[in-house]
Amino acid sequence: MSTPWPSGFACVPDEPWVSIPLDELARGYDTVENHGWYRNLEPTLDTLQDLVGDGQIIMDYSGGTGILADRLLRRLPERCFGVLIVDSSPKFLRMAVEKLGEQERVAFRLIRFLREERRLQLVDEVLDRAILARGVDVLVSTNAIHLYYDLRDTLASWRRVLKTGGALHVQSGNIRNPDAGGDEWIIDETVEAIHQAAVAIVRQRDRFSSFREGLDDRKRMAHYASLRRKYFLPVRELDYYVAALGNAGFDDVTATKSTIQARVDEWRDFLAVYHEGVLGWAGGVEKIDGQPPAPEVIPDRLALLQVAMEQVFDGKETFAACWTYINARTGSR
Repeated sequence: MSTPWPSGFACVPDEPWVSIPLDELARGYDTVENHGWYRNLEPTLDTLQDLVGDGQIIMDYSGGTGILADRLLRRLPERCFGVLIVDSSPKFLRMAVEKLGEQERVAFRLIRFLREERRLQLVDEVLDRAILARGVDVLVSTNAIHLYYDLRDTLASWRRVLKTGGALHVQSGNIRNPDAGGDEWIIDETVEAIHQAAVAIVRQRDRFSSFREGLDDRKRMAHYASLRRKYFLPVRELDYYVAALGNAGFDDVTATKSTIQARVDEWRDFLAVYHEGVLGWAGGVEKIDGQPPAPEVIPDRLALLQVAMEQVFDGKETFAACWTYINARTGSR
């Protein structure tokens, strides 16, 4: 199969992160591929099926462990395109190489943190010159745009690497969409509801009385609220993203939504991976309380997470989440 990579282009770069041991957090995150709420990728795959053609390069920005890329390759087995997975996590990208490193249609690049400048590299600082000269045909970013602190600079770098007339597709379950139904959740906003329910449960139930110490320490709880916001950023309005894309030079910006049914147990399993960010105050974390939690704390914290989620979702097995999909094009440079 012929691929669009430039002559001499190394799909898997010769860099130290490529050979680091597989990380348990990356393994745990990669299992979300099997969760029902990851049906949020289906509308994206439908869009890409219409956009992607032979000879094109698709950039999967914040591509993580390669979940979208893997599904796209399986959806379009006969098309001769290339997927360039770009991510800032060497652990997640290492997992992607483990899964897809033998696929000639897939390449990988790491976005590094520049310590002296205290920022992540922009994507045009990462890509090979041959790719920059050629330009990217399609850029896709799934379940990630709400995480970008430097959104303006990130979007501007996307605009620079895309060809004139190139396509952009982003989606997230953490955009406040005015078309969302009254019963639909913004998925990360469930975390704050779970936190509040857990606080009430700890105050009321002797089963979790060991977590009561520190609940009335406003300074301590403020530190944990800040930690929660680092794991799960505050939700922004759809108009914020539409305006930001327009300011970055994107044209024909349109948005749609889809209601995704998420299983409560699967969302619990996902949040359990990040239990320090969700309910770290229950038993403490070393970076805030100065010492690691006792060994028995984690099972009790996860039990509290389960009880709180049962309360938030009224014991139901599923909940409705609003996913927003944004498409745009690049105009003249």
